[in-house]
Amino acid sequence: MRVERFQEDDMRKAMAKVRSVLGKDAVLISSKNVDNKVEVIAASDYKPENLAAELAKLDQKKVVSTEEQPQIDHVWEVVGEGAEKPAKQPSSLADMQQELGQLRRLFEGELAHLSWQEGSNRQPNRQALLSRLEAAGLARDISNKVVRRALPCNDLELGWQRIQKILRLAIKKSESDVLATGGVVALLGSTGVGKTGTAAKIAAQFALKHGRNQVAFITTDGNRAGDEAKLLSIGSALGIPVQVVENYEQIGAALESFAVRKLVIVDAEGISQRNAPMIEKLKTMLNDSERISPYLVLPATAQESIVSETIDAYSDIQIAGAIVTKVDEASSIGPVLSGIIRSKLPIALMGNGQRIPEDLHSPPVEYFVNKLVEAYLMPSVQPLRPEYVQSTRRVVNG
Repeated sequence: MRVERFQEDDMRKAMAKVRSVLGKDAVLISSKNVDNKVEVIAASDYKPENLAAELAKLDQKKVVSTEEQPQIDHVWEVVGEGAEKPAKQPSSLADMQQELGQLRRLFEGELAHLSWQEGSNRQPNRQALLSRLEAAGLARDISNKVVRRALPCNDLELGWQRIQKILRLAIKKSESDVLATGGVVALLGSTGVGKTGTAAKIAAQFALKHGRNQVAFITTDGNRAGDEAKLLSIGSALGIPVQVVENYEQIGAALESFAVRKLVIVDAEGISQRNAPMIEKLKTMLNDSERISPYLVLPATAQESIVSETIDAYSDIQIAGAIVTKVDEASSIGPVLSGIIRSKLPIALMGNGQRIPEDLHSPPVEYFVNKLVEAYLMPSVQPLRPEYVQSTRRVVNG
């Protein structure tokens, strides 16, 4: 660990000096005004347990001399590609995401320092790890539980590796493989979550392996002419029969007519998670037919609160697994995973595009953990949370 003190005319020059001397992973310890100059203390290879000793050594050293440095655009920016390259205005979304990633790494060091100073348990990396998980989109309660299991750990990156391992255990993979074994599958969820498109992908992939004569559709969405026509069109294009039923009571007879088929997909009508009477009717139908394996379709684009509310609404139904759709449209998969982890719902399938049948997969748990890490490394461009800004100001203003 190396700790240095710098004095410059303003904060921009001071941070540029930090970047030049300590490198891109430098952590800002404190800043204050001294004799009309900005004085900052920063560290590389930051280890909170060594901070006190290094600060004592620093008091015995002469303040590092100043020199002209390239200006940077953000006072919080950690060192970028090299001191010889002046900072520039973001020219694209990727540039902005990269700068936000640099900004977050600095916050992690500052919040770790706050935790080390103020936390009774002396767990300096707790807040830094929490900030990573929340940046990845995980809900606060899930993040707290995961970090609690990963600590104590004095090395931030080791703690991050522990968290990924914990997430691999927390995310459950469905033991059933619809694409391989078939059966009677019911797709449940609200309107617009991707049930009909998912039904088409499942049917097309199964038909490629077992033949079109082994697959059939049943739709209960007769009240929505557009959705019924869409499924009829898909069935016609794939050469797969579609039977439309007017109510749940007719599903039993429809299943009997398709008894010889290896895979029957019931595309249930879209029901809002707040429509308790309709969900109760659906529950009754499913309980009367033990042959049906219901899967809850959850879009990755939904807010975490909506995902949790939907899962809770269907909690009285023995759900076989979740099908996560629209992964390609979501900036982070964290919100939908939060609800799935909280409810211990296994993931059966994942849809990441409109192509039939290519954009439907049964990925390993590792895929979803990697998507969370990716969301942390490439943040969406959005305002910083007020609580993070306030915490950081306390550190900078010393």
